[in-house]
Amino acid sequence: MMSRVLVYAAAFFFLFAAPAAAKEGFYLGAFLPTSTLSGDAGTGIDSGSGWGVRAGLGLNRYLSVEGNYAVTSHDLTGGSSTDLTGLAADLKLNFPLTSLDRGGVMTLEPYGLIGYKHYESSKPSTAKSDGVEYGFGIELYLFRELSVNAGWTRTKVTFKDSGPDTSGEVKTVDFGVIYHFL
Repeated sequence: MMSRVLVYAAAFFFLFAAPAAAKEGFYLGAFLPTSTLSGDAGTGIDSGSGWGVRAGLGLNRYLSVEGNYAVTSHDLTGGSSTDLTGLAADLKLNFPLTSLDRGGVMTLEPYGLIGYKHYESSKPSTAKSDGVEYGFGIELYLFRELSVNAGWTRTKVTFKDSGPDTSGEVKTVDFGVIYHFL
């Protein structure tokens, strides 16, 4: 399954590779995620919010490689809470809608992403899950170096610990800011 994802990612890279443009280079960002668990994995767990950081490398105007780390806190039935920690590696395909303005700022850019995400939950015991992540979002450039974004991702999960496995999905909405090093 993962090798098939890598083959598709390589095909996207070669189809959309372009000469150097404004999106090339390293970037760092911070974001505020809100996550919801569904299925058996979401039984007795409320939606939660938290914080996250991302780093990426724009390979060209259309393709980036990105990693992110996020922690969300969720209330459990019975009055306790759990932290859901996620670590992801994604390929991000950008779709520039508007051209560069006089200042070289690309003002509006939707994107799609696909990757791999690892989750850990802190209660009732440490449970772990890995899965394919996919999503979409939009990035708005305020300046050439600074942008804000909103995104949505979905990951199918099966948490494994000392008890029975629990399956479901983690859906996340995030809002963030990104600094692009030029």
